[in-house]
Amino acid sequence: MNYQSRFDDFLKAQKFLPVCTSSSADQALLLAERLVEKNILVMEIAYRNQKLYSEIDYCIAAVKKHFPQMKVGAATVINKKIAKRAIKSGADFLISPGFNPRTASYAKFKKIPFYPGVATPSEIERAKEMGFSLLKFFPAEAIGGVKMLKCLASPFPEVSFIVSGGINEENQASYQTLSNVSVISGSYLAK
Repeated sequence: MNYQSRFDDFLKAQKFLPVCTSSSADQALLLAERLVEKNILVMEIAYRNQKLYSEIDYCIAAVKKHFPQMKVGAATVINKKIAKRAIKSGADFLISPGFNPRTASYAKFKKIPFYPGVATPSEIERAKEMGFSLLKFFPAEAIGGVKMLKCLASPFPEVSFIVSGGINEENQASYQTLSNVSVISGSYLAK
């Protein structure tokens, strides 16, 4: 079993992936503390605003320093440049809203778990060709949600998904019932 499949198993066991969208280290540390208290040992910190990338780098490093048991993912890793800075900051894994083969190749080269985003069967096939079987399904609600995931289960039985985008307290249960959904991700989990 390699580094990617081991981390896939870890994420699947967690079932939920809270997303920190704040660029404040204090907010990231507060979230990490609350999650650890609830025995949730994984979180994402999102690179959503280019002007705040340095602050996001610091958030990742601060959480890793103060909560070494926490597995911190860098989210919204849309290119190799962001992947490099996330790895340098101490991220344990990378997650992207889309599928960029160059970013995926770089993550494989650096031996860091990577979760590319997919929205179509063609993207799923390309991700599978690169060896990925746990994929981010994004933006879940906007691209068909539960209905789409049910359709994808038959042609892709070996693929499972981290669902993200429009997931909330009201609709999460409908995703949890699907055999191909392994992890539910969202900023609502961080509240």
